[in-house]
Amino acid sequence: PGTALVPTDLIVRAMPRDGLTIADEPSRLTAAEVERRNDQERGKLLVSEDRVIGVGHAGETRAYPLRLMRWHEVVNDEVGGRAIAVTYGPLCDSVAVYSRDTSSGLVTLGLSGLLYNSNALLYDRELADPAASPLWTQLTGQPVAGRDPARAPALQPIPAVVTTWAKWRSRHPQTTVMAPVPEIKKLYKRDPYHSYFGSDSLRFPVEPLPPAAGWRYKDRVVIATIDGVHYEIAIPDLVRTLGSPSGTAQVSAGGLALEIHFDEDLGFAELIAAEPERLSAIRSAFWFSWYSLKGTIPDIIRTAG
Repeated sequence: PGTALVPTDLIVRAMPRDGLTIADEPSRLTAAEVERRNDQERGKLLVSEDRVIGVGHAGETRAYPLRLMRWHEVVNDEVGGRAIAVTYGPLCDSVAVYSRDTSSGLVTLGLSGLLYNSNALLYDRELADPAASPLWTQLTGQPVAGRDPARAPALQPIPAVVTTWAKWRSRHPQTTVMAPVPEIKKLYKRDPYHSYFGSDSLRFPVEPLPPAAGWRYKDRVVIATIDGVHYEIAIPDLVRTLGSPSGTAQVSAGGLALEIHFDEDLGFAELIAAEPERLSAIRSAFWFSWYSLKGTIPDIIRTAG
């Protein structure tokens, strides 16, 4: 990978460059069209409890189903006039959405085929020579390798929620949805990560691993970046606080009131901020992934009152 700012023994090749189908401005469906496809096809396109990545900007909203994203991992798109990259790392269950505008110009992201701490390293497909591109971690957007990573710009994350299709559609009835790419339609029916999600074991080297602190490696955390500070909220803490595997918690982080709708079994926690302009990013991931990349332990944020 050229110069690396991280231990090279933790960078491994998992697939060829762009070994999955990177989606560039995929077709879109309305919610009504999704329902019609559900009625017409034997395999449902999107059902109520399916997880989606929800993104909104300038009055436009779009949902990216995770059952599609696991076969793309990167979608370069435009929402509300903003060029974005929607990214998903199945090995880390990590969701991050980035602005494609950087100080070096507009980027079009792809998969380098390399992993660092089980997290995909992204590169810029706009460059004629892929070797000239920085390699950014999918979850943090930080350049960690490449020709000159120390001088490369970081990718700027933007807020994105992980929630169910039913909840997203209820809040955003005019939303559009990323449409399946016809060429790989059969792949969408497969879930190659089912057994991986069902255990706490990892497939690739990760260091440092988090200390024993009451959480499993694959417990999920949501990271809210408020006024430039990261606040990590662990779903198991919400479960213990409310005494229920799902529900709504009222919490405060950085002086910002947050309403969190969560479901441990379905694997999501959706944050709604009282002052959304103070939220510069919302990301989510397995705990081991965020810890290994950022070295932080999730905050235990108790419900207000």
